[in-house]
Amino acid sequence: MKKFFLADFTLGLLVSVIFLIFFLTSFSPIETLELKTYDWRMNLRCRLKTVPPPVVIVAIDDDSIQNIGRWPWPRGLIAQLLAKISACRPKVVGLNILFSEPETNPGLGELVAIHEWLGNNQRKISAAIFKNLSERLETAIAQLDNDSQLEAALSETNNLVLPYYSIMDTAAELSPEYQVLLSSFALVQEIDTGREGQFYPNQPQGLILPLLRFLAQAKYLGQVNLYPDSDGIVRREIPLIQFGESFYPSFSLALAAAWLGVPQSDIRLKTSGEILLGKNHIPLDVDSSFKIDYFGPYQSFKYVSAFDLLSEKIPQAEKIFGGKIVLVGVTASGVGTLLATPVARSLPGVEIIATALGDIIQGQFIHRDSRTFYYELAMMIVVTIFLMFGLGNLRAGLGALASGVLLLILLFAGIFSFVRQGLWLKISYPVVLLVAGYLVIISKRFFITERKKELVEADSVETNKMLGLSFQSQGLLDMAFEKFRKCPIDEAMKELLYNLALDFERKRQFNKAAAVYEHIMTVDKKYKGIDERVKQLKVVGETMIFGAPGLKKTAEGTVLMEGAIQTPTLGRYEVMKELGRGAMGTVYLGKDPKINRSVAIKTVRFEDDVDEEQMKVIKQRFFREAESAGKLNHPNIITIYDAGEDQDVSYIAMELLDGEDLKKFSDKKNLLPVKKVLEIIITVAEALDYAHSQGIVHRDIKPANIMIQKDGTIKVTDFGIARITASSATQTGTVLGTPSYMSPEQIAGKKVDGRSDIFSLGVVLYELLTGEKPFTGDSIATLLYQITNENPRSAREISPDRVPESVLKVLDKAMAKDVNQRYQHAREMADDLRRCLAELPQ
Repeated sequence: MKKFFLADFTLGLLVSVIFLIFFLTSFSPIETLELKTYDWRMNLRCRLKTVPPPVVIVAIDDDSIQNIGRWPWPRGLIAQLLAKISACRPKVVGLNILFSEPETNPGLGELVAIHEWLGNNQRKISAAIFKNLSERLETAIAQLDNDSQLEAALSETNNLVLPYYSIMDTAAELSPEYQVLLSSFALVQEIDTGREGQFYPNQPQGLILPLLRFLAQAKYLGQVNLYPDSDGIVRREIPLIQFGESFYPSFSLALAAAWLGVPQSDIRLKTSGEILLGKNHIPLDVDSSFKIDYFGPYQSFKYVSAFDLLSEKIPQAEKIFGGKIVLVGVTASGVGTLLATPVARSLPGVEIIATALGDIIQGQFIHRDSRTFYYELAMMIVVTIFLMFGLGNLRAGLGALASGVLLLILLFAGIFSFVRQGLWLKISYPVVLLVAGYLVIISKRFFITERKKELVEADSVETNKMLGLSFQSQGLLDMAFEKFRKCPIDEAMKELLYNLALDFERKRQFNKAAAVYEHIMTVDKKYKGIDERVKQLKVVGETMIFGAPGLKKTAEGTVLMEGAIQTPTLGRYEVMKELGRGAMGTVYLGKDPKINRSVAIKTVRFEDDVDEEQMKVIKQRFFREAESAGKLNHPNIITIYDAGEDQDVSYIAMELLDGEDLKKFSDKKNLLPVKKVLEIIITVAEALDYAHSQGIVHRDIKPANIMIQKDGTIKVTDFGIARITASSATQTGTVLGTPSYMSPEQIAGKKVDGRSDIFSLGVVLYELLTGEKPFTGDSIATLLYQITNENPRSAREISPDRVPESVLKVLDKAMAKDVNQRYQHAREMADDLRRCLAELPQ
């Protein structure tokens, strides 16, 4: 099914319509986001405020509770506190503690009862005793009557403001006395023609008022209810409520009226949604509230502890309280009311009231007037136009830049208007619209572009994959990896890469195999256990022959890797296992996969202390010699199938023999019969004669290079280090061979021919007959000196019963120091040994 993408114009319009609906319906998630930005902006605005209102809070705090006693305190103590405050001549005192019921004091009741009894029985008591008892009872009653003490203190307090509490869900009837007194605190409502019904005040079902005797002493009365928003944070103050047909102020509004000298009955409410407080105007929202403009976090106002004031620990108290608004409230933990605000996680209710009071006095409000909606709508329209006509026509970079600039403008407008002017613009709607519209349009563009790119890349990926497979099949593994790297790594590609890594392992290019595995690990670290495989490959250099230039090749090196997944290869041969090691290299069991033939593979180790040019010459000579040795076709000479070089490792593939060499039969305890020895040496001599006739000198005849197969066939091995004697490229060079079996001319480094092999064969015959080497020495120098200058001990002296006189003559002639006195051809030695064999007793 073909996908259909909307044009940028239609898509921008669609997103904008959705967010316009959100805006008009006050979508809850965006409203929550807006309140968070409101709180952040409020914290910024607080930092610009430097002049706090003239408010002092007398706090019944934790220290006061701890020193005076648990709450509630006796009202007489509150009376003393009010007396201390009044003595300092404050302009307004607000008691934010509601005393709605008489104080209970059982002792006071008993005293009153006694006093009444005394009055009823006055005739039965003498006048002096009656007067004395009556005065004492009256004094005690006065001291225990805390309500009377508080009433007296309230009556002496200037501009006293008392609280009341609204009940929203329970109707409560007021007594006629309360109704008459309460009506004196009602506001005056003014009718704005044509503008009625634009705000909706709270309408509680009942009021909790102070005791009538206390209420009669108040000059102002105010509601102390605080109204958190849906998220539990107090951001607004409701300065009035409607109870019955009348309106009554909040505690903060009543305090402001007292401070401004406006009688409570002169506070005017306009039906257009505004409160007139003398010359001060308080704009209201539709819910008859205004947003509190906070001055800062906890204790942004002057705080005085009630205990310190009662204990007269406040120096210059009159200077602190004189001419100020003094609020008395409870702030102690567990007793006072603590609420969350935009500027503090918990703020005492009395400080929130003080903040609202300061806003009214200073005329600073966070407001939303009738034009605010149109400002916000205009921002939404600007963003809509940008999404519909602008963003789709811009390139990706320029579109992101333009969107960022517009975003910054919206944020700046919302922050500046709030912080500097107190105007709350809901910027979350246009900001979220811009971000959402940008993401939708850019995502649409991205998916279309990516789809086109995918179609192009799909062909490119398939091409690279096919080229990689082609290169891999040709053995061009590096080029195959280069092509595979351009393909995305999906499951199929992981399998192809894994197989390529195995091919690198087969070629013993372990560092490159590790690189391929690491490329797979970028998407799947555990694929077929390659994480552990990489660790093995990174340490394998200590035991492997990589053949890399400059790599140190030791006799301990091997092409086999422990735990290998794939069989390593040398050229076309698969290396199965190690068969043995020698001074010149290591021998492996191999298999030619083309004809499924088992072979012996011998790696040849060259010296490292030669320069590159010399190494090149040595290797060229080696391959020429191996090529010539491979032309030998004799039943008693091992067949060489192939020679080559793989990753700088030189090797020879040869016939696989099933038998053992003569090394163990050179021991006195394990000597072969004389007849068998002579037969073996005759066979070897004839094989050497054939090789010499082809121009090849073995140069390293010794028991270890003569094999007896299980069927009894004799094979001469290790022609891999021989030289081509007839070649003009062959020159006197490095001495190769085993010292105990070398001829004098070989030791001298002279150019050698087949007669050198005859000398070595004579040494082998001597050792197989006697179990001892003809030449021995404590050091190599001594050994070489004996070979070149001294005659060996007679073999008959060592083994007289095994060495006939005729054989002794053959030994002497074969091991003659002078090459001209030696057998000139190996077949001559074979003929003499054959005559010796015939002379042996049957």
